[in-house]
Amino acid sequence: MKITAIEKQKKIRDRYNIYLDNEFAFGLYEDTVQKFGLRSNDELPEEKLNEIRDYDELCFGKYIAYSFLSYKPRSEKEVYRKLKANKISENSIKKIISQFTELKYIDDRAYAKLYIESRLNSKPSGRRLIKLKLTGKGIESETADNALNEIYNETDEFSSAIKLTEKYAKKLKSMSDFDRRKKCFSYLISRGFDFDTANNVLNELKLNS
Repeated sequence: MKITAIEKQKKIRDRYNIYLDNEFAFGLYEDTVQKFGLRSNDELPEEKLNEIRDYDELCFGKYIAYSFLSYKPRSEKEVYRKLKANKISENSIKKIISQFTELKYIDDRAYAKLYIESRLNSKPSGRRLIKLKLTGKGIESETADNALNEIYNETDEFSSAIKLTEKYAKKLKSMSDFDRRKKCFSYLISRGFDFDTANNVLNELKLNS
């Protein structure tokens, strides 16, 4: 097939329309055009066309990943889902994630630690809930556990639960001891603390039934 025209797109910067045998074929980034030295009247066998398309898809995928990561850190799984949603092939996704991981643009360990710190500052929760949120974002269970142990160990969690309960219990002074303990227990569970931690906190604060 022969390239019969290369026209710069009006809406998308650094993007060109490629015409083969006088018909629009596909769009390519300027980097792709330059890399392959594409010019009008070039003859392109099918094998070369596939190579060009694969390279351009990789460029497109990198652009999506860069844009996605520019707003805030993302987990590897989140980047994978974003690329998949934009119909990037598995082969290109694998290359992009590998390169971005090597460059530390994607770092699940650092992401987990940052997420935990942000969560504790904005809405203190139990380790159980935080781990659930992390795994929901694609963080491996072991990675989540290691980050929690480093930043938010069981002693820290207990102290956080104490502070939350003391503050919450002040709103329940008009209730009976039984109802107040029940409400505080439910509150701690809803914030992601496990049963043992909740019971230990209530006993520590002498919120007896």
